[in-house]
Amino acid sequence: MVISDVTLKYLCQKYRHDIGTGTNKFLPGIKVRYVAANKKFGYAYFGDFFFFGDDFYVWEQDDKYAEDHNQDVVEAVFGDKCEGRGHARRVLFAGVMTPFKDCNGENIYTGDVIQIEKENEMTKYLAIGAWSHEDGKGEYCFILDNHNWELESCIRQHYQLTRVGTVFFQLDASDYIGVNQRVMNFNGWRDTEEERQEKVLMAKYTPNFDQEFWKYGGLEIMGVEYDWR
Repeated sequence: MVISDVTLKYLCQKYRHDIGTGTNKFLPGIKVRYVAANKKFGYAYFGDFFFFGDDFYVWEQDDKYAEDHNQDVVEAVFGDKCEGRGHARRVLFAGVMTPFKDCNGENIYTGDVIQIEKENEMTKYLAIGAWSHEDGKGEYCFILDNHNWELESCIRQHYQLTRVGTVFFQLDASDYIGVNQRVMNFNGWRDTEEERQEKVLMAKYTPNFDQEFWKYGGLEIMGVEYDWR
């Protein structure tokens, strides 16, 4: 099954009762990534998160998140059939784990920026997305201007793939932008070479809410390293 944002929302609705009651026995084995805080990603398995419209929520057990809990949203989604799940905290959804790994054995997530190399070809930097319907039929792919380059096809052609960052830079917590839209923005075919290089640099310092490019350039000059993985 190929998991796009649309598919994930559909599955959360389909298994709403199980998510609300914490019944995890027969849930899909899906792992997602989210922005836990500036400079930090978090990870969760299906059953420990849900959607309210476009907003993404994770269940947190630590009481330090008590003030972030939104009971109105919980009741709107689950009614009164939700107890003991912890605190429902709104975060930014940041991709789903695909079945593929890069050349270092690291799991590839949608929203990852990939360095694509092959002998006698120019190195490319593209972001990975997912096209799928509610039934899960589709493909994980590099979404380009007028077509998609399937990740599976890229691997069959023996390209070397290396994760170098993600598309979750210049974030705005109040503005919903889907993963595929961020991917398409990163892969913009009208970009100049300078704009492409700037995007690759920002991708290395994620997740990040800074809007000004010079702040990302400053991080590179100072030799700062983000543990975006």
